[in-house]
Amino acid sequence: MDFWLALIREGYQGTPSSISIYSVNTRSKITIFRILITLANMARTPESTMKKAIIALTVLCVFIVTPRSLAEDLLSPILGTVDAPAETASPAPTESPAPTESPTPEPTASPTIEASPTPAPSGSASPEAPVVATTDSPTAMASPTPLPPHAIADQFMRIAVPASVSTDPRAHSVFLPRLHVSGVETLLVCGYSNASSVSFTSGFPGIESAGSGSPFFRISGPAHLVMAALNSDMGARITSTSKAIPGSVLSLSFVALSKPSISTNLCNDGSASNNRTVSFRALNMDLNMIKDGVRLK
Repeated sequence: MDFWLALIREGYQGTPSSISIYSVNTRSKITIFRILITLANMARTPESTMKKAIIALTVLCVFIVTPRSLAEDLLSPILGTVDAPAETASPAPTESPAPTESPTPEPTASPTIEASPTPAPSGSASPEAPVVATTDSPTAMASPTPLPPHAIADQFMRIAVPASVSTDPRAHSVFLPRLHVSGVETLLVCGYSNASSVSFTSGFPGIESAGSGSPFFRISGPAHLVMAALNSDMGARITSTSKAIPGSVLSLSFVALSKPSISTNLCNDGSASNNRTVSFRALNMDLNMIKDGVRLK
């Protein structure tokens, strides 16, 4: 039986692909030629085999006459095993939808890139407003911070000023001895004399001064520079034009300040313990002095 099935399959499908290029009439002629060869070979076979061959040839002729589509429907159950490999090869093109999934992520990725820059400018613009607000606030806070010069709370200092100065009873001017002040950073010295004037080195670098050459003067700055200005040359000079200098006085006030200033309003803001008065007195000698001889041995 397998022999005849192979014969029918060969007659229906034809020989290899080289015959498929011929027309239908040419294929039919080739098939009839094969049938004649088969009948010649079966003439040698027994009678039972002859009957089977005739039946097979009859079926083969029916398939040749019938349309190809009908023959396929009839042979599909018998030739299922042969057609199975062809059907298994057909799923290969079904895998073609797989590449269609690859372009789908590409358009999805593009809108995400376009959407990202849109929040960027909005986010960058938002922090600019608070930055301007913060820069304005310190400027407003910095304006009231500067305070005018004033006397500090701690007025403690060490002052070395002579209480009296002896001079010639006929002298009309005198130099102050060396003055010394320590324990303070910024110092204001206010002075007043009943003499004609008090003179000192003015324009000293790093200090502020006023009233040099007048009875009332003020000098302010770092304590060591103030003392250097009052003690420069031979020291501050007190001059009296109307009378001799003995009997005159000089009042000094020492005030510790926050900043240098020569304002007259600050002269009385210091401590009373830091005020000093210098008196000028004449030496104990006059024209009636008697000179006694000195005996030498």
